[in-house]
Amino acid sequence: MGMKLQDPEEIKIFILYLMERIGYPLSYTDIGSIVIRDGVTDYFAFFEQFDNLLRAGHVARADENGEPIPGLPADDDDTVSDPAALYVVTKSGRLIADGLSDNVLMAAVREKSYLSAMRHLSLEKRGAVVDQSFERDGEGFIFRCSVKDKDGPALEVSIRVDTVYQLNRMRLNFDENPDVVLRGMHAILTGNVNYLFEN
Repeated sequence: MGMKLQDPEEIKIFILYLMERIGYPLSYTDIGSIVIRDGVTDYFAFFEQFDNLLRAGHVARADENGEPIPGLPADDDDTVSDPAALYVVTKSGRLIADGLSDNVLMAAVREKSYLSAMRHLSLEKRGAVVDQSFERDGEGFIFRCSVKDKDGPALEVSIRVDTVYQLNRMRLNFDENPDVVLRGMHAILTGNVNYLFEN
């Protein structure tokens, strides 16, 4: 079993870190899902500490531009019962989230949880731009595909294919499953699918 957070302050910092790292407004349901999905904390601890963050002004509802709405107390708003509400980290929350970067023990937990969150949140929801193109190359083709999110390129691949059939299969698969292609590239390059390399 992985590391489980018990300290309320660590749980609050962890929530802030994930929200800030993702970098765009999230619903209460999405925040809860990404915070508890790897067992780093449980739902009740998340619920309590998220409420505390709201009341302290470290997290706030977002306006239509994704900016925090100032002066909106949680108890006046009944925030978590509104499924349409989106939340962002405030300036004070960002300062607190930076504290997790200094905690060496948390490094593995935070990165694992961030990657898990990215798997949970679709590319569309993240506002990523997905693109593909191809060009003739001798007897074959060069197929290019890319995914760009708020941090810049998340994936840029160029691959040579020999037949129109292969090209069309790649184009169709990437068009229908860019999330899966991105996750697959991560898995292959990090060695999480080493069975592919067995003889």
